[in-house]
Amino acid sequence: MPIHHAPLSRRRGRPAKGTPAARDAMLGAALHGFARKGYDGTGLRQIAEEAGVDPALISHQFGSKFALWKAVVDEIALRLAAARQSIAELHEGPGSTEERVREGLRRFITANCDIPELAKFLSDEMSQPGERQDYILREIWDPYQDAMLPLLREARADGLLRHDGSPELTLMMVMGAVMLPLLMMRRRGLSAGDEADLSRRLLSDVLPMVLPA
Repeated sequence: MPIHHAPLSRRRGRPAKGTPAARDAMLGAALHGFARKGYDGTGLRQIAEEAGVDPALISHQFGSKFALWKAVVDEIALRLAAARQSIAELHEGPGSTEERVREGLRRFITANCDIPELAKFLSDEMSQPGERQDYILREIWDPYQDAMLPLLREARADGLLRHDGSPELTLMMVMGAVMLPLLMMRRRGLSAGDEADLSRRLLSDVLPMVLPA
C-alpha cells in the first residue's frame, strides 16, 4: 500500500469515509505536511484539508497527531519492507561478496529514492532526540541495519571496504550521501525525468565511496 497524496491543485471530491482511499489520503497528506513543515508546524486541520476529509475523521481514525505520525512511519516501514527483504536474501545468495554487496547497496539506495518526501521527513526527525527519533530508529533504521550490516561485514572481512571502515559507520555514510542530495535537489522541484536521473547519479557516485571501482 504505497504512501501518496494528491497534488494540492487537484480537487476531485472527498474520499468516502472509512475506505482505504480515505486512509491513504490522510497518510499521504500527513507525510507531505510533516516533511514540508515539520511535526510541530503541521496541524490536523491542514492535513484534513489536503486529504479532502473532515478533521473529525482523522481524530476518529487515529486518535491524535502523534498516533497519525506513527502510522505514517509504520506505512513507510511497510513500503520499505520489500527492499529490506530483498537485501536480506543476498546474505546467502549466489555470487561473490563484492557482487552481493554492490547489489545490496543498489537496492538500499533505490529504496530511499522511491519515496520523494522520505529524506526531508527523516532528516527533520532524526535531528531531534526524543520519542519520535527513537520510533524511527526502531521501525526504519534498525531493520535496515539488520539487512545491510551482514553484507558490509563480509565486505570488510574480504578487504573490500574502502579505508577498512567499520560497517556501521559505512552504512551511516551511505545514508547521509544519499539523503543530502535528495533533500537539496527536491527542494528545487524535480520532474519525473530529473528524479530518475538523480537516482542513477546517486547509484553511480555513492557506490565507489564504499567499494573499489
